[in-house]
Amino acid sequence: MTIRCSALTAAAFALLSAGAANAAAALGGDEASQGAHAAHGSGTPAILLQRPADAAFMAVPGVPSCTTIAPLRGNMATGASTLMVRMRSGCLVPNHWHTPTEELVVLQGAPLAQMKGERPVILKVGSYSQLPSGHIHRFRCTSVEDCLIFMVADAPFDIYFVNEAGATLTPEAALAAAALDDGSGW
Repeated sequence: MTIRCSALTAAAFALLSAGAANAAAALGGDEASQGAHAAHGSGTPAILLQRPADAAFMAVPGVPSCTTIAPLRGNMATGASTLMVRMRSGCLVPNHWHTPTEELVVLQGAPLAQMKGERPVILKVGSYSQLPSGHIHRFRCTSVEDCLIFMVADAPFDIYFVNEAGATLTPEAALAAAALDDGSGW
C-alpha cells in the first residue's frame, strides 16, 4: 500500500504487504471455526474465511485508526489485491480517491457512502459499489455494529485525501478536519 501524502514506514509497509502473502497463517484458529486452507492444483493455497470479522485486521498508517484492513490475496504494494475493510461504528474516512478501481460489497453494517457531487447513500448488507480510478468519495459507518466491507483493487493500492474543492490534503490535515465533522454536511 502506498500512501503518497505522508511518509509510510518501511516496517508498516512490509507488514501490510506480507499480510496477503501470509493470509492463511494470519487467519489463525481451528479449521472448523475459521475455514480450511487447502493446496490448489496450481500450487496456490485456497483461502476459506467463514467469519470475515475474524480476519487478521491491521492498522494502516495515514488513515483513521477506526479503519483497519485485512489483506487476503495479492500484494497491495505491487498489484491487484483483495482486502477486508473494517470500519468501527461512527468511523469517518474523509474525502479521498485511489489510483486503482475499487469494487466493494458490504458484508456487515450500514456504511454511508458519498461520491463527490452526489447525495449520500446508505449501503445495506449485500450492496455492491464500483468506484473508478480517481473518483472522489467518503464513507462513514452509521450502524451500531462495525461495518465490514469486502474490497477488490485492480492495481497497487494508494489513498489521496482531498478537501471539498478537490485539493490534496496531508493525511494529518484530512484526519484533523474529519475529527471536527459532526455529520451535518452529509
